[in-house]
Amino acid sequence: MKLNKMKRLIAILMLVLTGMTAVAQTSVWDGNRALWTRGEGTENNPYLIESAAHLAYLAYMVNKGFETYGLHFRLTTDIDLNGSEDQQWIPIGLGDRWFNEDGCDRGDQSGYPFSPNTLFRGHFDGGEHSVSNIYVDNESSNAGLFGNVLGIDSDHPAVIENVFVTSGYIKGTNAGGIVGYGSNTLVSRCWNGATVEGIDCGGIVGHNAFKVYNCYNVGDVNGTSSAGGIVGAFRAYEIVECYNEGNVTGRSAGGIIGGWQGSGIISNCYNSGGITAVGDSSPQTSAGGLVGATASGTRSISNCYSIGEVQSDNNLGCLVGYGVGSVEIENCYYLTSTCTESEYGEPKDEDYMRSQEFVDVLNGRDGELVWGLDVDNINDGFPILVEVNTLAVAERLETPFDVYPNPAQGCFTVEGTGRMIVSSLLGQIVLVKEIDGQTIVSLPQGMYFVKLGGATRKVVVE
Repeated sequence: MKLNKMKRLIAILMLVLTGMTAVAQTSVWDGNRALWTRGEGTENNPYLIESAAHLAYLAYMVNKGFETYGLHFRLTTDIDLNGSEDQQWIPIGLGDRWFNEDGCDRGDQSGYPFSPNTLFRGHFDGGEHSVSNIYVDNESSNAGLFGNVLGIDSDHPAVIENVFVTSGYIKGTNAGGIVGYGSNTLVSRCWNGATVEGIDCGGIVGHNAFKVYNCYNVGDVNGTSSAGGIVGAFRAYEIVECYNEGNVTGRSAGGIIGGWQGSGIISNCYNSGGITAVGDSSPQTSAGGLVGATASGTRSISNCYSIGEVQSDNNLGCLVGYGVGSVEIENCYYLTSTCTESEYGEPKDEDYMRSQEFVDVLNGRDGELVWGLDVDNINDGFPILVEVNTLAVAERLETPFDVYPNPAQGCFTVEGTGRMIVSSLLGQIVLVKEIDGQTIVSLPQGMYFVKLGGATRKVVVE
């Protein structure tokens, strides 16, 4: 394995294993707010959000006009928002919506001037902590954990990263599991499991963004206009290494993007959720495994696939439902049993799409390890994204055991009890052994999956 690839994998694994081994307590929200007390808001010393009350205070401050540009925040614990109709989350950044002195009024506030300071414009690092049981039900506002996010420009974007919204219900005009409406916004290493509903809605971002990297969605998304597994209505540049498992329904419905406006790229993404278009007989009523509909602009989609069922009584495409403008497709595929109509992409059967050959095709001639075999069966045997799916593996651990050191120099120790199965990155089983306590494993240089009971760890041998 080339040295640069090994370094990349080591960086990925260290990030994931940090999230696996950290034991976080959960802070349950009771509706109160409290000002954070630690940190200076700098990159090296961010404000520490250490409780649900701290997170609520951040929303309160932003929605009262607190300027966050240039400020850094980091979540240090899991959050349970304990949401209900009686305890709704008020998104961080209400945008052009105003509120009373308590920061809680989400009614009609027409007549007040728009204030850009009621948008989040800083850098929020979720620390790979979960935010569960979110509840937002306001069809006349942008909704999500963050309502409105605005960066200065493409060189100075607002950043939301490492945030896991695991459950709940979010409804708004533009609604997303992480961000309702974003402009010049970078969202990375986030995932959503909440149900999202609205006019334009997406599992990660409801409307607009700048770049979305290494994100995934498992929640259902239902939109009356554009609905996408990752982004609902999209006017941005890049969606890279993202995937969707949730069912998506909308007038323009897509596994990655619902309605795509302007120019941009999608690369190294996949969809396994069901995609359904509902609406009239206009061209905008369309469903696609990756993209529902496109407007004017130049777009590129590369190294992607869809295995989710696609349904529409009007326009339907296995990858792109309805296309206006230029759409360039390269190295993209769909499962023949889920869709039969396509202007774009190549049809393949299940056996081929579960093979190492297909993984190699997706990775391309340079052999960059973006894609890997689904050795842990987290995607029904179809190719996984090596970096993004490690987040899913970390969230689905069931049996505790330790693997150390990682990365390892020639050998590593597995500590646990049960039947240990060690597989290579290509899915080849290299060791099977019953263990009880500490066991030393010696293997050649490479990346391996260690499975014990219902849990899987990844380890790199240098």
